[in-house]
Amino acid sequence: MNSCKNLSFNMNILLTAIGSMSALCAINNLHKAGHKVIGCDIYPKEWHYEASQCDVFEQAPYANTEEYIPFLLKLAKENDVKYLFPLTDLEIDVINPKRELFEQEGITVCISSRETLKIARNKYSLFKAFKDDETVLSVPTYTLEDDLTKLKYPCVAKPRDGRSSEGLCYLQNENQLNEIKHISSYIFQEKIEGSVCTVDYVRDPLTGCSFCVPREELLRTKNGAGTTVRIFHNAKLESLVKYIGEKLQISGVVNMEFINHDDDFYLIDINPRFSAGIAFSCKSGYDFINAHLACFAGYSLPSPVQYTESIEIKYFIEK
Repeated sequence: MNSCKNLSFNMNILLTAIGSMSALCAINNLHKAGHKVIGCDIYPKEWHYEASQCDVFEQAPYANTEEYIPFLLKLAKENDVKYLFPLTDLEIDVINPKRELFEQEGITVCISSRETLKIARNKYSLFKAFKDDETVLSVPTYTLEDDLTKLKYPCVAKPRDGRSSEGLCYLQNENQLNEIKHISSYIFQEKIEGSVCTVDYVRDPLTGCSFCVPREELLRTKNGAGTTVRIFHNAKLESLVKYIGEKLQISGVVNMEFINHDDDFYLIDINPRFSAGIAFSCKSGYDFINAHLACFAGYSLPSPVQYTESIEIKYFIEK
């Protein structure tokens, strides 16, 4: 197999939701590798700088409408697209059940398998996958069907299929719990004190080769995106991430989120897509964007890199 750094031909890649926080890094890195970027978004071209950086841009219907999948298929076929990168959780949820429609047209949807996504896109399924695993620390998690008298306060309430920090809230007592008990999709987790650490991770499904870059989020937005981070090394965390990736048979790039409590890392989420802060990890010297493409195009991953621990600020990363 060849290295993705040495692709001798250009590919046409379709990116969805190019207004998302990972889009500019994806566009830039694909261009640097010589690929053509076809982008789409629900908003007009004039509303997003990223749209001006795409080789082709089309305004898309909302992902939850019947027109969305036919729109993507038409756009892909018109531009000879062979690989589709969904950039948001909602689009993954919509495209995942329809991936055969793309495969029939020779278009590869670059996301993990249905079996993997069934766990990664459901926070309660993720908890159940590892709750009896001695290697992975999981946050105690409950549903409305469980005995909630065991729940300790304060606790975290969030939709089991939530996106980013959408719908997340903190409950201080049972009275607040009773106020949202009518929302059947919610799960309830004990609040673990500690710093938020996320890890961008790539895994080649054919060889099992992988690489990751952890970062501690020093400043983050309300929807959970780190704006100032510390890139760091931690052998314990890196080994844990690799173990989780193997167990879930992850394909391509995902982002895992942990709470670091006294150097114990509690798994709280897996985002089966590029993270909002993927540019931080790419700045470390490892091209996660084209590594993701390599996983689905049949090329081997780039070799691991040695990176330096550092504090990074989002503005200077993307400038």
